Amino acid sequence: WGEGGEGISFEAWEKVKKDAYGGYVQTPGMVNVVADTQCGHLPAPFHSKPLGSGIKPWYTDLLYGGVSFAVISDRMFKSGPENVRQGEGRLDHIKSPLGRNELEDPRLKLLGEPQMHFLDHWVNEWQGADMKVLLSQTIFANVATHHGNTKMFLYGDLDSGGWPTGQRNDVLRLVRKAFAFHINGDQHLPCLVQYGLEEARDAGWTFCTPAISTGYPRWSQPDSLNLPFTDRPAHGLPNTGCYQDIFGNINYMYAVGNPKDEFSSIDRYQQAQNKSSGFGLITFDTRERTIKMEAFRFLADKDKPTDQDQFPGWPLTIAQTDNDGRPAAAYLPRIEMERPRQVVKIIDEENDELVHVFRTKGNVYEPEVYKAGAYTLLVGEGKQVKKIKGIRSSDKKTDTAIKV
Repeated sequence: WGEGGEGISFEAWEKVKKDAYGGYVQTPGMVNVVADTQCGHLPAPFHSKPLGSGIKPWYTDLLYGGVSFAVISDRMFKSGPENVRQGEGRLDHIKSPLGRNELEDPRLKLLGEPQMHFLDHWVNEWQGADMKVLLSQTIFANVATHHGNTKMFLYGDLDSGGWPTGQRNDVLRLVRKAFAFHINGDQHLPCLVQYGLEEARDAGWTFCTPAISTGYPRWSQPDSLNLPFTDRPAHGLPNTGCYQDIFGNINYMYAVGNPKDEFSSIDRYQQAQNKSSGFGLITFDTRERTIKMEAFRFLADKDKPTDQDQFPGWPLTIAQTDNDGRPAAAYLPRIEMERPRQVVKIIDEENDELVHVFRTKGNVYEPEVYKAGAYTLLVGEGKQVKKIKGIRSSDKKTDTAIKV
């Protein structure tokens, strides 16, 4: 709960609920030393000016192998639970049912305005990039149902990125415009999820990778609670399908690697295995524009892995464009370009809003849009951008072509 870099004295921190109160306890100097140690290998930050407290931001973008990574901090600016909850005990642990908007407030922050400004720039900048990936510390959903060595049931956990919901939704709406895939960790629970906003599965995919050495375990076992679900995947694995978390987020759980219930009287390697430790492997094919996700168990045979060495439900391969799950409502004329692999932006002329942007695979592109209307096309990069205005959509694909 970084609260935008605000500080809290050690005395005040000891007096309040240590695990659920916003602000940095350590001095800005110490925080900066830790950040330099952990993040000093990254490119220069997008915003170099320190926060008001003196804490230096480190969020940035990294281009490697045709993949553009946005590296963000979903802790530095996040609001603390004390903004919406009072009382004794862990304020971040929701132990009783709540109203859907009980924890919402427009003043709450997740990434903060500076990082949202950075992401808006990143979504629109495609120099050298074929694909986009968002890297954050944790998943933007509340998927865990049980927590800790006692397997305590919680209705919700404010430590997850599923809260604050309004700001979480703003982030997902923005990055799906670039068909961005989301990689994260920190929940100690490997899972594959497609986010939902207005409807189930209308946003991007995320892979919460296994922790290499899980200490504090979590489970996602909605079936044991008889929670209603829809759209269970064809593999039929338990605890999968569309579930709504306590914050109102619609999460399509494609796969989850739940730990075993016993891990106290075994050696540390088997304990790591039983706690769902392991590692994720993600392969980006920038030619075919696919993303292959694998999740290996801690004791997997790295040289000759078998199907049993991966968590149930993995591997899964998706297309780049699967990271915007909205169904097409209308179509624009086919775009035929002189050169392949052009950056194409589609802008809704009604509100001057970016619909989506990405680099085409070839020199023909058939744009889909999500409502009828007039659109502007921007094709190309830098000084070579060609702008075409007033393109009307159709309710079905046509043979009409625009040559660029």
